[in-house]
Amino acid sequence: MKKILILLSISILFSNIVLARNYLILQSTTSTDNSGLLQILKNEFEKEYNIELRVVAVGTGQAIKNAKNGDADLLLIHSPKQEISFVAEGYGLKRIQFMYNDYVIIGPENDPLGIKSIKNINDVMKKIYKGKNFFLSRDDNSGTHLKEKQLWKKAGVNIDKENSWYLKNGQGMGSTLNMAYEMQAYTLTDRGTWLSFNNKKNLSILFEDDPELINPYSLIIVNPEIFPHVQYDNANLFINWILSNKGMDVINKFNINGEQLFFNLK
Repeated sequence: MKKILILLSISILFSNIVLARNYLILQSTTSTDNSGLLQILKNEFEKEYNIELRVVAVGTGQAIKNAKNGDADLLLIHSPKQEISFVAEGYGLKRIQFMYNDYVIIGPENDPLGIKSIKNINDVMKKIYKGKNFFLSRDDNSGTHLKEKQLWKKAGVNIDKENSWYLKNGQGMGSTLNMAYEMQAYTLTDRGTWLSFNNKKNLSILFEDDPELINPYSLIIVNPEIFPHVQYDNANLFINWILSNKGMDVINKFNINGEQLFFNLK
Protein backbone atom coordinates (compact mmCIF):
# COMPACT_ATOMS: atom_id res chain seq x y z
CA MET A 1 0.00 0.00 0.00
CA LYS A 2 2.83 2.36 0.95
CA LYS A 3 4.58 1.59 -2.32
CA ILE A 4 1.40 2.41 -4.28
CA LEU A 5 1.06 5.75 -2.47
CA ILE A 6 4.68 6.61 -3.26
CA LEU A 7 4.18 5.77 -6.94
CA LEU A 8 0.98 7.82 -7.01
CA SER A 9 2.76 10.79 -5.45
CA ILE A 10 5.55 10.53 -8.03
CA SER A 11 2.97 10.36 -10.82
CA ILE A 12 1.18 13.47 -9.56
CA LEU A 13 4.48 15.30 -9.14
CA PHE A 14 5.55 14.36 -12.68
CA SER A 15 2.18 15.57 -14.06
CA ASN A 16 2.63 18.91 -12.32
CA ILE A 17 6.11 19.28 -13.77
CA VAL A 18 4.78 18.60 -17.26
CA LEU A 19 2.04 21.21 -16.80
CA ALA A 20 4.39 23.82 -15.32
CA ARG A 21 6.10 24.73 -18.59
CA ASN A 22 7.61 28.16 -19.07
CA TYR A 23 6.38 28.96 -22.56
CA LEU A 24 3.18 30.05 -24.22
CA ILE A 25 1.75 28.65 -27.45
CA LEU A 26 0.17 31.45 -29.46
CA GLN A 27 -1.89 30.48 -32.48
CA SER A 28 -1.86 33.57 -34.65
CA THR A 29 -2.72 34.86 -38.10
CA THR A 30 -0.26 35.03 -40.97
CA SER A 31 -0.91 38.77 -41.36
CA THR A 32 0.64 39.68 -38.00
CA ASP A 33 3.54 37.35 -38.77
CA ASN A 34 4.12 38.44 -42.39
CA SER A 35 4.08 42.10 -41.44
CA GLY A 36 6.83 41.59 -38.87
CA LEU A 37 4.79 42.88 -35.91
CA LEU A 38 4.54 39.49 -34.22
CA GLN A 39 8.32 39.09 -34.03
CA ILE A 40 8.63 42.53 -32.42
CA LEU A 41 5.92 41.72 -29.86
CA LYS A 42 7.55 38.37 -29.14
CA ASN A 43 10.98 39.96 -28.60
CA GLU A 44 9.69 42.71 -26.33
CA PHE A 45 7.52 40.38 -24.25
CA GLU A 46 10.31 37.84 -23.78
CA LYS A 47 12.71 40.64 -22.85
CA GLU A 48 10.42 41.78 -20.04
CA TYR A 49 9.30 38.36 -18.80
CA ASN A 50 11.19 35.11 -18.67
CA ILE A 51 8.49 33.36 -20.72
CA GLU A 52 9.07 32.04 -24.22
CA LEU A 53 6.37 32.87 -26.76
CA ARG A 54 6.05 30.05 -29.29
CA VAL A 55 4.14 31.31 -32.31
CA VAL A 56 2.19 29.18 -34.79
CA ALA A 57 1.27 31.46 -37.71
CA VAL A 58 -1.62 30.07 -39.76
CA GLY A 59 -4.95 31.28 -41.10
CA THR A 60 -7.61 32.11 -38.52
CA GLY A 61 -9.68 29.01 -39.35
CA GLN A 62 -6.70 26.72 -38.81
CA ALA A 63 -5.67 28.58 -35.66
CA ILE A 64 -9.13 28.01 -34.18
CA LYS A 65 -9.06 24.35 -35.23
CA ASN A 66 -5.68 23.91 -33.54
CA ALA A 67 -6.97 25.58 -30.37
CA LYS A 68 -10.03 23.31 -30.31
CA ASN A 69 -7.59 20.39 -30.38
CA GLY A 70 -5.84 21.80 -27.32
CA ASP A 71 -2.77 23.00 -29.20
CA ALA A 72 -2.79 26.57 -27.88
CA ASP A 73 -2.78 28.71 -24.79
CA LEU A 74 -4.20 31.72 -26.56
CA LEU A 75 -5.30 32.99 -29.94
CA LEU A 76 -4.51 36.18 -31.85
CA ILE A 77 -6.98 36.23 -34.75
CA HIS A 78 -9.12 38.50 -36.93
CA SER A 79 -12.49 37.02 -37.75
CA PRO A 80 -15.18 38.41 -35.40
CA LYS A 81 -17.87 35.86 -36.24
CA GLN A 82 -15.55 32.90 -35.63
CA GLU A 83 -14.16 34.51 -32.48
CA ILE A 84 -17.64 34.94 -31.01
CA SER A 85 -18.53 31.31 -31.83
CA PHE A 86 -15.28 30.03 -30.30
CA VAL A 87 -16.10 31.73 -27.00
CA ALA A 88 -19.82 30.85 -27.13
CA GLU A 89 -18.95 27.17 -27.59
CA GLY A 90 -16.89 27.31 -24.40
CA TYR A 91 -13.47 26.82 -25.98
CA GLY A 92 -12.28 30.32 -25.20
CA LEU A 93 -12.61 32.84 -22.42
CA LYS A 94 -13.31 36.54 -22.90
CA ARG A 95 -12.64 37.93 -26.41
CA ILE A 96 -10.55 41.11 -26.29
CA GLN A 97 -10.32 43.31 -29.38
CA PHE A 98 -7.12 45.30 -29.04
CA MET A 99 -5.89 46.59 -32.42
CA TYR A 100 -6.84 46.97 -36.06
CA ASN A 101 -5.50 47.60 -39.51
CA ASP A 102 -7.46 47.47 -42.76
CA TYR A 103 -7.90 45.53 -45.97
CA VAL A 104 -7.14 46.82 -49.44
CA ILE A 105 -7.85 45.58 -52.96
CA ILE A 106 -4.68 45.25 -55.01
CA GLY A 107 -4.21 44.42 -58.66
CA PRO A 108 -2.29 45.32 -61.85
CA GLU A 109 -1.20 48.97 -61.98
CA ASN A 110 -3.02 49.46 -65.29
CA ASP A 111 -6.26 48.50 -63.46
CA PRO A 112 -8.05 46.82 -66.42
CA LEU A 113 -11.45 47.06 -64.69
CA GLY A 114 -11.06 50.66 -63.59
CA ILE A 115 -11.93 50.04 -59.95
CA LYS A 116 -9.65 52.84 -58.75
CA SER A 117 -12.28 55.43 -59.63
CA ILE A 118 -15.09 53.62 -57.76
CA LYS A 119 -16.22 55.15 -54.47
CA ASN A 120 -17.43 52.18 -52.37
CA ILE A 121 -16.51 48.55 -51.84
CA ASN A 122 -19.89 47.11 -52.86
CA ASP A 123 -19.56 48.63 -56.33
CA VAL A 124 -15.94 47.44 -56.53
CA MET A 125 -16.97 43.82 -55.90
CA LYS A 126 -19.79 44.09 -58.46
CA LYS A 127 -17.37 45.55 -61.01
CA ILE A 128 -14.89 42.70 -60.50
CA TYR A 129 -17.71 40.16 -60.83
CA LYS A 130 -19.04 41.70 -64.05
CA GLY A 131 -15.59 42.42 -65.51
CA LYS A 132 -14.42 38.79 -65.26
CA ASN A 133 -10.78 39.77 -64.81
CA PHE A 134 -8.87 37.22 -62.70
CA PHE A 135 -9.56 37.48 -58.98
CA LEU A 136 -7.45 35.35 -56.66
CA SER A 137 -8.99 34.00 -53.46
CA ARG A 138 -7.03 32.46 -50.59
CA ASP A 139 -9.86 29.95 -50.10
CA ASP A 140 -8.28 28.79 -46.83
CA ASN A 141 -10.88 29.73 -44.21
CA SER A 142 -8.55 32.47 -42.96
CA GLY A 143 -9.82 35.79 -41.62
CA THR A 144 -8.98 37.38 -44.96
CA HIS A 145 -10.82 34.70 -46.93
CA LEU A 146 -13.91 35.01 -44.71
CA LYS A 147 -13.82 38.78 -45.10
CA GLU A 148 -13.66 38.37 -48.87
CA LYS A 149 -16.73 36.09 -48.81
CA GLN A 150 -18.54 38.63 -46.66
CA LEU A 151 -17.76 41.40 -49.19
CA TRP A 152 -19.16 39.34 -52.08
CA LYS A 153 -22.31 38.63 -50.09
CA LYS A 154 -22.86 42.27 -49.11
CA ALA A 155 -22.45 43.23 -52.76
CA GLY A 156 -25.20 40.75 -53.68
CA VAL A 157 -22.83 38.52 -55.64
CA ASN A 158 -23.10 34.71 -55.56
CA ILE A 159 -19.51 33.61 -55.84
CA ASP A 160 -20.09 29.94 -54.96
CA LYS A 161 -20.77 28.80 -58.49
CA GLU A 162 -17.87 27.92 -60.81
CA ASN A 163 -16.29 30.94 -62.51
CA SER A 164 -13.22 30.66 -64.75
CA TRP A 165 -12.02 34.10 -63.64
CA TYR A 166 -12.37 33.33 -59.91
CA LEU A 167 -9.24 31.47 -58.84
CA LYS A 168 -8.68 29.64 -55.55
CA ASN A 169 -5.27 28.69 -54.21
CA GLY A 170 -5.76 27.60 -50.57
CA GLN A 171 -2.53 29.37 -49.59
CA GLY A 172 -1.30 32.16 -47.33
CA MET A 173 -1.23 35.87 -48.09
CA GLY A 174 2.40 36.03 -49.24
CA SER A 175 1.94 33.23 -51.77
CA THR A 176 -1.33 34.77 -52.91
CA LEU A 177 0.33 38.12 -53.60
CA ASN A 178 3.08 36.41 -55.59
CA MET A 179 0.46 34.57 -57.64
CA ALA A 180 -1.50 37.79 -58.15
CA TYR A 181 1.59 39.28 -59.77
CA GLU A 182 2.16 36.24 -61.98
CA MET A 183 -1.48 36.09 -63.09
CA GLN A 184 -2.18 39.84 -63.13
CA ALA A 185 -5.10 39.24 -60.80
CA TYR A 186 -7.00 41.32 -58.30
CA THR A 187 -7.06 40.15 -54.69
CA LEU A 188 -7.90 41.22 -51.15
CA THR A 189 -5.06 41.62 -48.66
CA ASP A 190 -4.48 43.20 -45.29
CA ARG A 191 -2.44 46.38 -45.54
CA GLY A 192 0.28 45.16 -43.18
CA THR A 193 1.21 42.18 -45.35
CA TRP A 194 1.05 44.34 -48.46
CA LEU A 195 3.43 46.96 -47.07
CA SER A 196 5.94 44.31 -46.00
CA PHE A 197 5.66 42.44 -49.33
CA ASN A 198 8.80 42.86 -51.46
CA ASN A 199 7.59 41.52 -54.81
CA LYS A 200 5.12 44.30 -55.70
CA LYS A 201 6.52 44.93 -59.19
CA ASN A 202 3.54 46.12 -61.25
CA LEU A 203 0.93 45.54 -58.53
CA SER A 204 -0.56 48.43 -56.58
CA ILE A 205 -3.39 49.33 -54.20
CA LEU A 206 -6.44 50.07 -56.33
CA PHE A 207 -9.09 50.48 -53.64
CA GLU A 208 -8.81 51.43 -49.95
CA ASP A 209 -10.21 53.49 -47.05
CA ASP A 210 -13.74 52.12 -46.97
CA PRO A 211 -15.27 51.59 -43.48
CA GLU A 212 -16.20 48.02 -44.50
CA LEU A 213 -12.50 47.23 -44.81
CA ILE A 214 -11.56 47.81 -41.17
CA ASN A 215 -9.83 44.70 -39.81
CA PRO A 216 -9.93 44.28 -36.00
CA TYR A 217 -7.75 41.75 -34.15
CA SER A 218 -8.64 39.91 -30.94
CA LEU A 219 -6.90 37.94 -28.21
CA ILE A 220 -8.65 34.95 -26.62
CA ILE A 221 -7.33 32.68 -23.87
CA VAL A 222 -8.19 29.01 -24.40
CA ASN A 223 -10.45 27.69 -21.65
CA PRO A 224 -8.35 25.83 -19.03
CA GLU A 225 -11.48 23.99 -17.82
CA ILE A 226 -11.51 22.13 -21.14
CA PHE A 227 -7.73 21.87 -21.50
CA PRO A 228 -6.08 21.83 -18.03
CA HIS A 229 -2.60 22.23 -19.54
CA VAL A 230 -3.42 25.77 -20.72
CA GLN A 231 -1.08 28.31 -19.13
CA TYR A 232 -3.81 30.68 -18.00
CA ASP A 233 -1.72 32.89 -15.72
CA ASN A 234 1.02 33.43 -18.29
CA ALA A 235 -1.51 33.94 -21.09
CA ASN A 236 -3.26 36.55 -18.97
CA LEU A 237 0.11 38.15 -18.30
CA PHE A 238 0.71 38.43 -22.04
CA ILE A 239 -2.70 40.03 -22.59
CA ASN A 240 -2.18 42.51 -19.77
CA TRP A 241 1.21 43.39 -21.23
CA ILE A 242 -0.29 43.93 -24.72
CA LEU A 243 -2.99 46.20 -23.25
CA SER A 244 -0.49 48.16 -21.17
CA ASN A 245 1.08 51.40 -22.35
CA LYS A 246 4.27 49.46 -23.18
CA GLY A 247 2.47 46.95 -25.39
CA MET A 248 0.36 49.55 -27.14
CA ASP A 249 3.44 51.68 -27.69
CA VAL A 250 5.11 48.78 -29.52
CA ILE A 251 2.05 48.40 -31.77
CA ASN A 252 1.69 52.10 -32.51
CA LYS A 253 5.39 52.61 -33.27
CA PHE A 254 5.66 49.64 -35.62
CA ASN A 255 5.95 50.93 -39.17
CA ILE A 256 7.37 50.19 -42.60
CA ASN A 257 8.98 53.09 -44.45
CA GLY A 258 7.37 55.50 -42.02
CA GLU A 259 3.84 54.15 -42.49
CA GLN A 260 2.06 52.84 -39.38
CA LEU A 261 0.61 49.36 -39.93
CA PHE A 262 -1.52 48.70 -36.85
CA PHE A 263 -3.50 50.93 -34.49
CA ASN A 264 -4.66 50.20 -30.94
CA LEU A 265 -8.33 50.02 -30.00
CA LYS A 266 -7.82 51.09 -26.38
